[in-house]
Amino acid sequence: MITGQKPVIRRSLAEGLLSCAQFVREDGEQLAFGQCLHSFIAAYTLLCQAKGEETLLTEVSSLAAEAWARTHGLKQSRWHEFLELCQHFAETRPANLSSLMHVEHTVTHDVGFAVLTCTMDRLDRADAGDPDEAPTYIQISDWKTERAELDHDFQSHWYSQMLFLSHPSLELVVFAVHALRDWWKPEPYLFRRGELDLWWEMTLTGLKARLDVPNAAPVGGPACPGCAKRYDCARSTAMAGSIPETEDQADEQFQEVLRLEQAIDVRKEGLKRFYSGHAERVVNGKEIGFLTPRDPRLVVTVQPLELRNWLNRRHMSGDAVLKIDNDQLGTREIQDKLIEAGLAKREYSKPAFKWRAHVPARDARRQKEKEKIDVSS
Repeated sequence: MITGQKPVIRRSLAEGLLSCAQFVREDGEQLAFGQCLHSFIAAYTLLCQAKGEETLLTEVSSLAAEAWARTHGLKQSRWHEFLELCQHFAETRPANLSSLMHVEHTVTHDVGFAVLTCTMDRLDRADAGDPDEAPTYIQISDWKTERAELDHDFQSHWYSQMLFLSHPSLELVVFAVHALRDWWKPEPYLFRRGELDLWWEMTLTGLKARLDVPNAAPVGGPACPGCAKRYDCARSTAMAGSIPETEDQADEQFQEVLRLEQAIDVRKEGLKRFYSGHAERVVNGKEIGFLTPRDPRLVVTVQPLELRNWLNRRHMSGDAVLKIDNDQLGTREIQDKLIEAGLAKREYSKPAFKWRAHVPARDARRQKEKEKIDVSS
């Protein structure tokens, strides 16, 4: 986007251009879905602010429908998924009006060769200072609809430095990512004034260099997965070119992965049978066959208590050899008692991409357990 003679560079475009001068951001259904959810969150929060209420659950459906109707590029079959996300947001996140400063707040900064800009989902005053005085500590909240563990370093740096440049009183900025679909919370980024100055100078130098040579050759790299040219560019990475665009393509690719997995298992079993009657060999830099470990392992031949006493007599930590008896603690009754006593807890690990059998009853049960854990915590 160009205003007069100066290009307007958003954060997402800047991050892509620094990797490849030919980067063009891809606009697709997934991006439209995220924009629609951001539109709902902003409207919902502002309505809570206008009415002075921390939650307005009765307004969720109407606000979600309005956001959905005015957003282009959506896949209409995802409406119920979108409504559930909106309801989940309203039920789990109060408006926190006492600290709210801005929603969907746009910051711009003229650097001479371009106008830099970014839009922050939410800003909160975190210093508990006098509302009539300029803030010294601000938290940026950024809503994410993706489930993967993505890299937010550049975004956190860009947003935070833009705040430092536009708010001279600021001493501290926290950038907090909120994964709306997940139960885990990524660690927030914390920056003090001056810490990002060198990074900012380096970023502007690189960005100006890319804009000065707009016809530079494309470079395959981290920007490829989000580039609209990834299917046509000769330098696009193999991974970027394999990203499905539709559910049908994703289904076809998943079926291919399953076939390849089965083929790998067949090949491994064949090699196992072959080397059961042949000596080990070195092939393509790899040892293959029935191989003996290079180093022996330690096997304790006494009971843990006897080993513990031996270590304690020699002024070493004997407690290190004691292990929790999983057979004894594996019963639900014992686990519940440990939790009540404050000696244990149940928690879910971070989500990871994988596949497994779909059992609706089990999924419903796990959802209820998640809700109980969330309420108790």
